[in-house]
Amino acid sequence: MASEPITHSINPDLPICTGYLDRTLEIFERHKHPFVLISTLALTWSGVNCCAGDEIDVLVRSSALGGIVKDLVRIGDWEHAKDSDIEELCQDLSFDMESRCDVWLRSSTQDPFFHYLRLWPETLYNLSVDCEKLEIPDVMNKGSILLEEEYYRDTHQRFGPPRGSTHPELLLPPLQTRAKLLRMDLRIYVPTIEDHLNALLYQARAEVRSGRECGNAPALLIQYFVRYLYLDWTPTRHWILNTKIHAPNREYMRSRIDKFQRKKLILWDTALGKYDFNNMPWELSIRGS
Repeated sequence: MASEPITHSINPDLPICTGYLDRTLEIFERHKHPFVLISTLALTWSGVNCCAGDEIDVLVRSSALGGIVKDLVRIGDWEHAKDSDIEELCQDLSFDMESRCDVWLRSSTQDPFFHYLRLWPETLYNLSVDCEKLEIPDVMNKGSILLEEEYYRDTHQRFGPPRGSTHPELLLPPLQTRAKLLRMDLRIYVPTIEDHLNALLYQARAEVRSGRECGNAPALLIQYFVRYLYLDWTPTRHWILNTKIHAPNREYMRSRIDKFQRKKLILWDTALGKYDFNNMPWELSIRGS
């Protein structure tokens, strides 16, 4: 379910400065279009500790794409990226530059926090703008944090990503790296883990069928979900396959989980006086037992 609106106020004692997406968010508001982060930046709000790239990935309705792009270029903050720039950024991917239907915009500002804005049509990302969403306070956080705490499956709290309720200090980045400051009323969203993960599974399966990449590396992002949400732990594996994964994606997801090889923990065994190299996170002793 979508979260409640997040509201923040600006400290009047601090100097007024703009966030690097203030004007961009205003364009989306003018088009009555939600600003929905996807790909790696969205994953950092889903408990995944992955590095953000040089671009902000945003989901856009195909019918609104042209108008939003036109207005973003008009305000002067963005310009159309050159094909050579895109080819360099995606040099490790084999997607067809001629047939791509996403839009890359390059920042026109000096020393931008992100150099590119990548707009993904719904049909390419296999996800609707009207999907279940969570509101987030900014584009980035101070690390990675899990907002949907039902995905934290270890009731003994031995392992799992940082959670929003226990690590609120991770929710907002430093003031100078905020996406929005003057317009804190403008909202930013990420898809729920269920909707985002299924979109990635549809992308990955389409790549297998067509032999062409979409430019998002969905198999890698799926692997991140498996790793950081501990989907290879048997109880979590059964739970997510039976309750969250769409039927057409289930067999592919099962194979991705089964192929994942987690590194074992290296722990000092006090009783034996030596290191033990064969521990999985779920094999750690339960506190108080």
